[in-house]
Amino acid sequence: MNIRQAVVEDYPALAAVHVESWKTTYRGLIADSYLDQLTVESRLERWKQLLSREDVGFWTFVSEDEDGRVCGFIQGGACREEEAGYDAEIYALYLLQEHQGRGLGRRLVDTLTAAFRETGFASMYVWVLKDNPARQFYIKMGGRPVFDKSLSIGGQPVQETGLGWETI
Repeated sequence: MNIRQAVVEDYPALAAVHVESWKTTYRGLIADSYLDQLTVESRLERWKQLLSREDVGFWTFVSEDEDGRVCGFIQGGACREEEAGYDAEIYALYLLQEHQGRGLGRRLVDTLTAAFRETGFASMYVWVLKDNPARQFYIKMGGRPVFDKSLSIGGQPVQETGLGWETI
């Protein structure tokens, strides 16, 4: 398994991983009708734009399987919510279901955290759906619950927890 910084040409693979991961990870947490309408095509342009950004302090790293196919990604950068009091934020971390539980998530977080430290970020946080089993992954990695908020996804109310690391 290889981890590398994403390039613009990765946008179709990232859109596919994003959609497929949502459909498997959030089934039972978010309405099926919302998940069933998600398409790779609807995410292509957004991923192309994201990967074209040249912001300092914004990263996307991908994991590739043994055949060189993108099977996961992590994205993060400067904290988007100043009032949170953290320097950096993990914006997204998704792995295809068949690649979960192999240590790739940890390797992706470690890679992004190293980029954060190199930039001078000293703390970070991540938002995760409260009922998402991946919440335990972040807690095992040292994140502690510091915020809660409600939001709506597909017209359905859901709860999120912000997990923070005071030092990274």
